[in-house]
Amino acid sequence: MTANDRRILVKVAYMYYDENMTQQEIADKLGVSRPSVSRLLQKARQSGIVEIKISYEGSFTKLEDALEKKFNLREAIITPTEESETLKHLLAEAAADYLTRTIKDKDIVGVSWGTTLAYIPKYIKNVSKNVTFVPLVGGVGQTNLDIHSNTITINLAKAFDGKGKLLHAPVVVDNVKVKQTLISDTSISQILKLASKSNIAVIGIGSPLALNSTIRQTGYYTDKELEDLKNAKAVSDVCCIFLDSEGNVCPIELNQRVIGISIDELKAIPNVVGVAGGVEKREAILAVLKGGFIDVLVTDEKTAEFLLNK
Repeated sequence: MTANDRRILVKVAYMYYDENMTQQEIADKLGVSRPSVSRLLQKARQSGIVEIKISYEGSFTKLEDALEKKFNLREAIITPTEESETLKHLLAEAAADYLTRTIKDKDIVGVSWGTTLAYIPKYIKNVSKNVTFVPLVGGVGQTNLDIHSNTITINLAKAFDGKGKLLHAPVVVDNVKVKQTLISDTSISQILKLASKSNIAVIGIGSPLALNSTIRQTGYYTDKELEDLKNAKAVSDVCCIFLDSEGNVCPIELNQRVIGISIDELKAIPNVVGVAGGVEKREAILAVLKGGFIDVLVTDEKTAEFLLNK
């Protein structure tokens, strides 16, 4: 390709892509035919002068649009369907992109817990915002501390160069009386009050009775409590509040012993972002959508198709 050939290709590409001129306008300006302009643009792409990149986001646009309309969502974000940990990373990366795009200075962001949420901070790069992160629930046991709300909260705060608050309390206590004592403590009540003022919440969606559910793996819930969940037909949990298949709060005492924001307070948060996918989470996600608990859903393609077919 001669220098003059390259010059005309670059010129045509500039006018078309940067100046937004039509092919006919370019043809008139250069004194050539419109088909000639079309051929020059094609040659500019073939020679690498113009590189058209299709971004990953939006590749499931029709599916996302259908989900948004069916469940009255502000936004649906869909990733490819992969297995196990790979899927969790894809969901976390998509959630990180959404948070980076939408979180603004002075926002208060409430955070729940879970394995997928724990991966989100690693995908947030070069962001600095005056934002406060706060746990929505207490800690789940003494193991897997990296998936606790406090840990995820602090890691998100570091990733955004913001502030992080801590909730020094377990997520479930022995009885309602103990709960009332704990939430009357000044430091705990202040954090829960701040959490209830969140304008964004990032939550996982649990499937408590699945054999490999995170709740089972923590060993935090007793066999009797798991049996109670089974009897109550619990299929989902958000912020450790258990729901039935229709998205109703299960009428079990376990739900009354949670240290965290209430389900009504969660619903009142202007933008609740649910992050979950995979076969075992499908019924759980459907229940949360039926209950109207989330505004944005980050999930995978096969789960999205399942949700649309129900």
